[in-house]
Amino acid sequence: MKKRLITAAMALSLAAAGAAAWTTVEQSEAAGVIAKCAEAMGGADKIKEIRTLRAEVAYPDHDSWMTYPGREGKPATAEIKKIELNPVISDDRFQVPVQNSGKSGYLEVPDGKLYYEVAGEGDWLVLVHDGNLHSVTWDEQFPVFSESYKVVRYDRRGYGKSTYPEKPYSNIEDLAEVFRQLSIPGATLMGMSAGGGLVIDFTLEHPDKVTGLVLVGAVVSGFGYTDHMRTRGGNLDPAILSDPAQAADYFCNKDPYTFYEGNPEARKRGYEYLMNSLQNYRMDKFGLLTGPKRPALPNLKEIKVPALIVVGEYDIPDCHAHAGAIEAGIAGSKRVLVNKAGHIVPLEQPASFNELVLTFLRENKFFEILGQNGVSDAVQSFEEARKRNDHSFDFSEQRLNQAGYGYLRDGKIKEAIELFKLNALAYPDSWNTYDSLAEAYMADGNKELAILYYEKSLKLNPGNGNAVNQLKNLKK
Repeated sequence: MKKRLITAAMALSLAAAGAAAWTTVEQSEAAGVIAKCAEAMGGADKIKEIRTLRAEVAYPDHDSWMTYPGREGKPATAEIKKIELNPVISDDRFQVPVQNSGKSGYLEVPDGKLYYEVAGEGDWLVLVHDGNLHSVTWDEQFPVFSESYKVVRYDRRGYGKSTYPEKPYSNIEDLAEVFRQLSIPGATLMGMSAGGGLVIDFTLEHPDKVTGLVLVGAVVSGFGYTDHMRTRGGNLDPAILSDPAQAADYFCNKDPYTFYEGNPEARKRGYEYLMNSLQNYRMDKFGLLTGPKRPALPNLKEIKVPALIVVGEYDIPDCHAHAGAIEAGIAGSKRVLVNKAGHIVPLEQPASFNELVLTFLRENKFFEILGQNGVSDAVQSFEEARKRNDHSFDFSEQRLNQAGYGYLRDGKIKEAIELFKLNALAYPDSWNTYDSLAEAYMADGNKELAILYYEKSLKLNPGNGNAVNQLKNLKK
């Protein structure tokens, strides 16, 4: 199968399509998001042409691409940079334990019940499933994450073990009930696909309840869908959507995007899950669903919590476009592409996905201390945790390196040195950590240590041209 090349054309065109139904203020805000999206993807000079695509309106429901008619949009195209993830799993911390204790039950909501499970201790983490599977989407994550966090997963109304709606309902209010009845003061929300769109809408309506976001193949209300999404690249016969069993068969066994063709076991597993919960593909529930109070796209700038955006390499182009728009709208968010995965990343590449998410969650804890208490306390917290074999303060090499250079740019050389030293301690086999540390010592006027660490960097990477040049200058 050839790799699909994703361009910002879809991102920009979809935003234009959705904007047609908004107020003047919302259209203005959306224009700002679109401009940021274009800039992030290469700038205005990259925009090459204007063309029209028919787009679906992702409002009021994120699953509505299957049932709602489209409208015309006014797109532009630009190049988008592909972000690769090549994870290296160094131990078994990201594999699924055999067992995990917890509790399950039902939460009463207006005119229905929600099935839920909770396990673990620590900071709260709430998992919200996609529009295909129910909470079994997280079977490879729930036991792993509950080793370090207090984790909740539940079936949205009309999915899995939860009751099927017969009266109007709101996914946002249902999620608020999960928080209220389980006494969750605040949590990181992890949303998959339509569940990702839901947690974004929830965050905008309940910002005090959300401490972080993990968005997997997520869509965003107000952004719209193309005909390509609605027809699944021309592969979907809309008639089968009236038959849940046929829909399950198509999306798991025939659709080119739900699962990457190289993941047959995940595909088989997903199909078995769905055949045991065919209500997932009953479409009449969407006619009863109450949408968000306002579309999220033009209001993403209000979200101030850390956000990780994850997309499968072979997911449908619209999901890549939505991911780009979300990244452009949420300041400081991070977008990552997971190799060899389609739409259901958590089931297709569980070990890589778990490592990615746990690193993000741990980074947030470390950088919260760094921001509030300073370098000394952050370094001390990490070192003490390391002695206890506690990984809750782990961070990625790249992010700490960026933080170190931030201090260096601000003239805080001593603090930068401490952060670069910590990075070298955590990642002793990385040539780049020593290169950065050498640069900081050079800025501090410590020629001897600058030479020492440039040489160490060069030993690990003989192709490090920067180290070669700096050593020539330092040894004159």
